[in-house]
Amino acid sequence: MKIPHIFATANQKGGVGKTTTAITLGSSLSLFGYRVLLVDLDPQASLTNHLAIEPEKLEYSVANLMVSDSFEPSDAVINKYRLKNGGCVDIIPSNINLARIEAELSVSKGGGLKLRDKLKFFKDNYDYIIIDSSPALSVLLISAVAACDEIIIPVMSDFLSVRGVDLLLSTIGKIEKALDSRCTFRLLITMFDRRTNSSLKSAEYFKNKYKNSHFSSIINIDTKFRDASLIRKPLTYVDVHSRGAIDYINVAREIIDASDGEEFNRTEVRDE
Repeated sequence: MKIPHIFATANQKGGVGKTTTAITLGSSLSLFGYRVLLVDLDPQASLTNHLAIEPEKLEYSVANLMVSDSFEPSDAVINKYRLKNGGCVDIIPSNINLARIEAELSVSKGGGLKLRDKLKFFKDNYDYIIIDSSPALSVLLISAVAACDEIIIPVMSDFLSVRGVDLLLSTIGKIEKALDSRCTFRLLITMFDRRTNSSLKSAEYFKNKYKNSHFSSIINIDTKFRDASLIRKPLTYVDVHSRGAIDYINVAREIIDASDGEEFNRTEVRDE
């Protein structure tokens, strides 16, 4: 696996845990000693807000990174968490300026490739980069797909999500064709409630339909995600032993186990 490995969380359906996945997976990887950069590519700035950063007070954001050729990319990075084992979580935040530059990116030559090119600046600084993409079909989603190696599709364990996944994969296919590029994807089942027949049957459906394109780990429903959101911290840093935190740590283990190269054999997860 190349370093950094770039993921994008994507789903055109809201409320499926897209931003929660970006934050909690990123923080889970950091617990193993990895350096993680989160990129908020959504004008709603949910990821930015969740990490206790005020979008309206930002001097620089991802918008500056994408539109200015003279801008120093490192100026857009906020160093958020530094862990004793060497892991870290940094963020390139977002604000309303991202919505303002969408039209500019749409009409500029190679606008959908700007993010991919700018992220090359960070190739020696991070092990993983996770992009929280915009849910809308726009140049921002194109930018996320163009920049990433793998798309993580959080999907709620209910049958209302089935159609949404099919539409998203169709959209991704069109983007890849236009860009003449390919990236893999994996489904991540979220908000799983083993007490309900709907969750059980929909999870089985997704695993059967996407046999080689889903995480083995499932994210169980856990009210502590809301508690973490309230205090604006990743759940893994609030309660590493909670069910939701353990689920995302297991997803992180899957990613690490699939990695190639001795440089990825780091420390065991620990409380920080």
